[in-house]
Amino acid sequence: MHAHSFAPADVEAALGQRYVVDSQIAMGGQGAVFKATRLACPDGTSVNELVALKLNLYQNQDIRVQREIAAMENIGHPNLGRLIEHGHCHVAGTQTRYLTSEFIDGSTLSQMLKAGRLMECEVLAVGRDVLTAITVIWSRRIVHGDIKPSNIVMRESGGAVLIDLGAARLLEQDNSPAARKPFGTSGYLSPEQARGSRNLTCASDIFSLGVVMLQCLLGRHPTGYDQGALIEGVRASTFRLPVSSTFLGTLDKMLSPNPNFRPTPSGLSGCLQRLQQSIEEAYAMGARAS
Repeated sequence: MHAHSFAPADVEAALGQRYVVDSQIAMGGQGAVFKATRLACPDGTSVNELVALKLNLYQNQDIRVQREIAAMENIGHPNLGRLIEHGHCHVAGTQTRYLTSEFIDGSTLSQMLKAGRLMECEVLAVGRDVLTAITVIWSRRIVHGDIKPSNIVMRESGGAVLIDLGAARLLEQDNSPAARKPFGTSGYLSPEQARGSRNLTCASDIFSLGVVMLQCLLGRHPTGYDQGALIEGVRASTFRLPVSSTFLGTLDKMLSPNPNFRPTPSGLSGCLQRLQQSIEEAYAMGARAS
């Protein structure tokens, strides 16, 4: 059985009819993700909640799935996907792991970018929300490791949510030789992540966020997904963009090839807030003038 051949009825039977499985919403290297309604907890307690149900069939992805579970457990924040349930089951006779998380009503940032680049204020808002998520997981010494547009969901109600912690590194626990292999996505890896460094910090996620934010401003990936070009560092200020020089300078720091030169989460948060405030003040002045 392959990821694309999961039958909803088989999944429902495997999970004891505790779920009503709807449409498949994603498929990737780990397996398939379905939109579903969770009717009951494993202990039989009745619930009624919309969820994203991820099914994994590939044993070589077990480390990644376990990383996601370990990273998501006991974390609750509006800018992070919430883990609800996980375990093992047999789908049509084949053993698989499943993971249930909050269903986020909205579109991924990658879907939004198909319509073109975003405005400066929109990019700042995305950056602010994803940075908040980075700060929350870094407080537990977790590095996300795979920040990219398809892992950022824009809620219909407003705000960005960082999802898929399958590449996450729990630095105090993840010291195996296998941890040296980068699990992220080429074109978004920090230079140190691409080199397989075991000493990653939140500075790695800040670099990846910088790539995403620059992509949002440009409407295209800044290096055409060339990871090699990122290793030398990318300067946002070399692109002709209708944004403030302060914003471009901030992105330059985020994209420094040296992690020690990148801003800290708190410093970056303050900078993004000031940039957002300056845009709002300029808009207010223009409205008064008209």
